[in-house]
Amino acid sequence: MKSIIGLFVFFLVFALVGVATHFAIYNKPGIFIWSQNEAGGFSQTTLKAEGPTLVKPAGEEKQKIENPVEKAEPEEKAPPAPEVAADPEPQAEVDPNVIPLFNGKDLGNWEITQYGGEGEVIVNEEGELEFGFGAILTGVHWSVDPPQTSNYEISLEAMKLDGTDFFCALTFPVKDSHASFVIGGWGGGIVGISSVDDLDASENETMNIEGFNEGVWYKVKVRVTDEKIQAWIDDSEMVDLDLKDRKISLRPGDIELSVPIGLASFQTRAKYRNLVWTNLSDANGAE
Repeated sequence: MKSIIGLFVFFLVFALVGVATHFAIYNKPGIFIWSQNEAGGFSQTTLKAEGPTLVKPAGEEKQKIENPVEKAEPEEKAPPAPEVAADPEPQAEVDPNVIPLFNGKDLGNWEITQYGGEGEVIVNEEGELEFGFGAILTGVHWSVDPPQTSNYEISLEAMKLDGTDFFCALTFPVKDSHASFVIGGWGGGIVGISSVDDLDASENETMNIEGFNEGVWYKVKVRVTDEKIQAWIDDSEMVDLDLKDRKISLRPGDIELSVPIGLASFQTRAKYRNLVWTNLSDANGAE
């Protein structure tokens, strides 16, 4: 009997201590870490910064009340700004008076001239027109009518690769006739126009003697107006020939196959690039 009373007293004291401890900590009814909830039961209590909070026992569903009125409407996204196309880069104006004669890919309007014994003619990997050794002449000629027969310029770059004679003979129209600007002929040094008054470049007044190195690009330009034939190598004027009362013709022989525009070499390997025809707007050579 005494033990039952003692046990009762122990639990009573234990409960009183728990109630006192809970009230001291949480300032509300409960025992130890359990607080009395609205349903009359007990729930575990946890401490937060703002004070004690009831923790619902496991298995108790948490109810969510959603107020459709108070629910925030999703923010409408502004439509993306239309893309503004970048201004296209201005393209360089094409001058109709400047006509490329060689595209660096194939012969185009050029045809291999059948001199007989000519060397190989190719467009090489660098996009240059290249002539191999021939028994005599190797070359190409323009297969359509030239843009004009007077008041124009032809420019190109020419390189001697190997050989001992001319590496460039540029044939061109002069009104109703033709002539050739020979570079490095008669053993490698003669420059001039063939022919003037039936005299070739080694015999007429346009003859110059120059030295040419292998593997060097030389800039060549011929200008034909109603009054003159002029020719340059690099920046040096080689020919300044007044046409009044002069007979202009081709040297008799195979070079006559080079009309109306032609390139040829004589027993010499050579190559060419940047062939351009430019129409001039007046007889004085002004563009």
